[in-house]
Amino acid sequence: MNVIFHIDETDKWPTVLSNIKHIVDWYQETGTQGDIELLINGEAVKQTVKTANINLNDIHAPNVNIVVCNNSLTQRHISNDDLQEVTSIVPVGVVELALKQQQGYSYIKP
Repeated sequence: MNVIFHIDETDKWPTVLSNIKHIVDWYQETGTQGDIELLINGEAVKQTVKTANINLNDIHAPNVNIVVCNNSLTQRHISNDDLQEVTSIVPVGVVELALKQQQGYSYIKP
């Protein structure tokens, strides 16, 4: 089971982090295989920088990919060098969402 989580609102961080932790735990408890992706765009990208109070290492795992929308970064003048190391960049967040859904990922937006 593959899942893509989507966050674009800063106040949703606690919920999305909790949701990801719960699904990772469930995968481990049940032996379920699958990938989890966290797509971050909009205002939520502000919490992906190294100086943010959100530590993305807390949810990073071999089957968890954390991706950030380049358009959102550019609009907010955030450089790639400012990002936490566990992130990678996708060119367009909404395209990433559509592609993952075409690949059968379940879409969750807290």
